[in-house]
Amino acid sequence: MAPGVSSCHYQENPRSISFSGSGFLATYQLGVAQCFLNHAPWILHNAPSVLGASAGSLVAAAVVLSFVLNLPLWDKIVKASTLGPLNPSVNLFHCLECIVNKYLPHDAHQLTGGRLAIAMTRLTDGKHVVMTEFHSKEDIVQALLCSCYVPGYCGFLPPSFKGVRYLDGAFTGMQPVLTVSPCNTLTVCPFSGETDICPTDTPCMWDVVTSGSVLKGNMANSLRVINALFPVTVEALEQAFHGGYKDGVNFLLSSGGKLHS
Repeated sequence: MAPGVSSCHYQENPRSISFSGSGFLATYQLGVAQCFLNHAPWILHNAPSVLGASAGSLVAAAVVLSFVLNLPLWDKIVKASTLGPLNPSVNLFHCLECIVNKYLPHDAHQLTGGRLAIAMTRLTDGKHVVMTEFHSKEDIVQALLCSCYVPGYCGFLPPSFKGVRYLDGAFTGMQPVLTVSPCNTLTVCPFSGETDICPTDTPCMWDVVTSGSVLKGNMANSLRVINALFPVTVEALEQAFHGGYKDGVNFLLSSGGKLHS
């Protein structure tokens, strides 16, 4: 029998979940999500809202809509050349759009149940916007593209949602939360800092505030940022996945869960 968690207070008091901006290290967050699916699925199923910014929005959509999101996109881009996503022969944004269109169910907008929340940055005034209402699958696809759009890195014409152009959601809020219940949100981030689930590094003297999130100013995080933007190997992303899974298990145990076989 696969390991599981016999009890957890999240069954009685569900919390929303927020997946931060993460670039290619979204694989860390996928590891956390997979851990919850295996050991405490009610944390994901009962979450009132599942939020995401930038690549974290893809993880949020995968959780809410139960579609497969693994390493094929990252694998294709990283193996393309040493330039990774900067390889001119690889259209990162087109790859992302194709994968989202392929795996999102046709009735995705009806399946969200108001739980999916995608963070974006409005181009006209730089305001942080969290979208929760979608009237078609195309709405969700466009919202995800907007949330992940980094100028230059993903092309030079920002995508639009309902006629308005947006940029990467992490520019103005790396760890999105709903204003109605910010303290009742479980936060997941692939960089060590003050989030609920993140890598554990040795103490350091410096903290770095990035788009409202406090991260540790150490070498380990510097290397993570490089892998998030320009991953050298697929193995690094796979290691992040396993790290997220392990940190998810540790979180469950520290929250009163009991693993059993």
